[in-house]
Amino acid sequence: MKKLLYILLPVFLLTGCDKDEATTGIVGEWKLIEVLSDPGDGSGRFRAVNSDKRITFLEDGTYTSTGLVCSFSTDVVGMTNGTYTTTETGYQIGCSETLDHSVNLQIDSGFLIISFPCIEPCLHKFRKTN
Repeated sequence: MKKLLYILLPVFLLTGCDKDEATTGIVGEWKLIEVLSDPGDGSGRFRAVNSDKRITFLEDGTYTSTGLVCSFSTDVVGMTNGTYTTTETGYQIGCSETLDHSVNLQIDSGFLIISFPCIEPCLHKFRKTN
């Protein structure tokens, strides 16, 4: 009986995650710290920005932001809100209410990276504040 317990316990621990647990990596407040805008020759690098743009992701699949999440702008324009979904590679926000596209979000080395639909790479990098 003990052998069966030792075999089944790791299986339960590894398969016990659900969708709610998958969102905990993004849940919290994030502050914009860097922007990457490639000029078309592959030389683009993240550059520090002085912006108060913040995004707060909640466990229920909603977010609030001090700027437009679907815009590459670093400006703070007042509170906005919306929903996000979990994908196989990270997260996604549909931007159909303002623009006809989506932005993809990934957690990379502890940073939140938002990828915009540009011809050349254009990314925002956020650091978690809490």
